[in-house]
Amino acid sequence: MSKNAITIDQLRLACRHVEEMMAAGVTENLAIRTLELFADVYANLHMGGSATPHHVDQVELWSVKARKLRDALPDAKPRDYFRVEHGTSQRGFACKILGLYRRDKLNARTMIKLAERDYRLAVITLDEDKRLNKIARSKVFDTPDERWAAADIKFQSQPTACVSR
Repeated sequence: MSKNAITIDQLRLACRHVEEMMAAGVTENLAIRTLELFADVYANLHMGGSATPHHVDQVELWSVKARKLRDALPDAKPRDYFRVEHGTSQRGFACKILGLYRRDKLNARTMIKLAERDYRLAVITLDEDKRLNKIARSKVFDTPDERWAAADIKFQSQPTACVSR
């Protein structure tokens, strides 16, 4: 178990923090940042990944265009060509957790279900990332696949567990 593993109690604390900060006049954009980080670490660890920042070499799912680019330029610096993308935006995922908290349904069982349904990582090209940001940056979709499809990002396969290792 990682020493950076996040617990359900810590997720609840982060949710309470969001509500207290917003009640004090802080915008949601600032108030939710800690919850976004905690949610990402919790879900990534649950899905078999690590608590460290995501890197393209740790992600299994690659878009068709990203894979072609990687094959054409195997020595390319990842930061110049690729991005690790969350299937459900980090903000959207945090908002779903906040919703569970507000309904008093935030527990290990609901978090596992949410992570398994909505937490997926993929490597996409920077051009695909620009398109995704224009179309689906802050909108929450029902599934990661719907979000990527809205930006016309295609994958050869759709593994269910795509996390940062």
